Amino acid sequence: MASITNLNKPKDAFEQLEDEHGARQGFCHIRIQQRTGRKTITTVQGVGTEYDLKRIVRFLKKVSC
Repeated sequence: MASITNLNKPKDAFEQLEDEHGARQGFCHIRIQQRTGRKTITTVQGVGTEYDLKRIVRFLKKVSC
């Protein structure tokens, strides 16, 4: 009977993504899209402002393209 009463409590599926200040930690999306020939488009989304986006994109282009 105790397990049935536990079903009434809603569970937050994203509670492990919250840090100590209550802000949610999201995902970082990196997309590399092939254009014509050797040209590619690299987009980075979800990265904080404390990181240098140009350096991240430059490194990703060296590794994956």
